[in-house]
Amino acid sequence: MNANLWNPNKERLLTTLRGEIADRVPYFESLIEDRVVTHILGRDVGSTMPASRGTEDNGCMVPPPMDIRDYLELIEYTGQDSVLYEALWVPMKMPDETGKLHAVTGGVVKQWQDLERVVQPSWEDDLKYRKSYLEEYVAGAKEKNVAVTLFTGAFFQYTYEYLVGFEDFCVMAYEDRPLLERCLDLCVEYYEKVIEIGIEAGIDILWVADDVAYRSGTFVSPEMFEELWLERMQKLVKMGKDAGIPVIFHSCGNLNGIMDTVICKLGIDCLHPIEPYSMDIDAIKSEYQDQFCIAGNIDIAGPLAFGTPDEAYREAEKLITAMKPGGKYIFASSHSITNDIPPENFDAMLRALREVGVY
Repeated sequence: MNANLWNPNKERLLTTLRGEIADRVPYFESLIEDRVVTHILGRDVGSTMPASRGTEDNGCMVPPPMDIRDYLELIEYTGQDSVLYEALWVPMKMPDETGKLHAVTGGVVKQWQDLERVVQPSWEDDLKYRKSYLEEYVAGAKEKNVAVTLFTGAFFQYTYEYLVGFEDFCVMAYEDRPLLERCLDLCVEYYEKVIEIGIEAGIDILWVADDVAYRSGTFVSPEMFEELWLERMQKLVKMGKDAGIPVIFHSCGNLNGIMDTVICKLGIDCLHPIEPYSMDIDAIKSEYQDQFCIAGNIDIAGPLAFGTPDEAYREAEKLITAMKPGGKYIFASSHSITNDIPPENFDAMLRALREVGVY
């Protein structure tokens, strides 16, 4: 394979997101976990996404991302066409009885009085650091012709996972909708600020992510989901589109029941990750290829994690061969490259891209 075809290239990714055919199928993972990174680089530099560690009780400081120099070295090995800067969780805090601030976690908001105690992130303790990191990423990636993607927007997931708690989220949707909607709005307000500084810093791609579904369908009824979620996510997507930046949307789970009523109304350029045990990627490509690209689908609970290198290669080869015609496909796993994926299987997956991903 021509070395230039394996080198990271943001134009390859942006071309595909525009619906055009590039030199080869682009590649982009949201997360490569720490032990996989250590195996590749030979040193421990962490994972590509601090959010994989969850919300950390570290005062008000922003967890630093992977050093851009390490990240660029990593993607030279993997052939990815973008680095990713993550601002997935809202760094809300709540004081204890002594006044010390702690990360909001465990569903601490049960009533309005609880929400009034929550301390919102500010410019001084959060956003100025994110701006600085984003500027570092943009400057470093520019030298290597690599895209910079901002990964953010999980207002539904942050609310049910950290702020309110999943069971109370579902109950609140019926019994105290105003409180739930205020929680969602506070998250959206924060993500709007993050996206604004990302656009100012010069990001190439906006990736909004919000896990909203089980394997069987959305966490709440499709009708309620549309009421609670669609307009709020449209605000975030519109910020990217108005700035001329392509937008990817991620959610795990089965989105079939909301494809026409919600997903197609977002105005996104790409849908990720089309989980193989939740959705039929062939059907999605056939039905929606005129509306957006698709990304992902390599099963991280299948041969990639538990098979032989040959089996991992064959799964990737089959998927690339099926998705490549007509373009509009970005190669990726069905979630992330986790620590339980054997390095030799990851290498086999990458080898399949090199050997069959060229147009």
